[in-house]
Amino acid sequence: MLLAISFVFALAGVGFVGAAAFLPDTGINGTPGAFLALFGAVAVTAALGPLMTVILSPTARGILCAAAALGAILTALAAWFLMQNVVAATMVISVVTLMLDATTAKRKMSR
Repeated sequence: MLLAISFVFALAGVGFVGAAAFLPDTGINGTPGAFLALFGAVAVTAALGPLMTVILSPTARGILCAAAALGAILTALAAWFLMQNVVAATMVISVVTLMLDATTAKRKMSR
């Protein structure tokens, strides 16, 4: 359940930063920073997809969780620098729920 929440907030971040990057009069439309934040949000969303749907080995799961968390933190930082506080908040919520899932969930391992 926590991974689904993390995925939804990452997807919302993609929508918000995509709108800021492409819509006129946002102050950051068309800038490299906006596209970098968009790339980061898409990467986090893409990393969370397999975490929700595929049974992974503990090592692969840990690496993917760490990569998604790092991507969400860096995207939140980029969004904060771009003064896109809603995007930063969605990424922070995404990384917090991801870390809660990683520390509290008991998973069945594939055999």
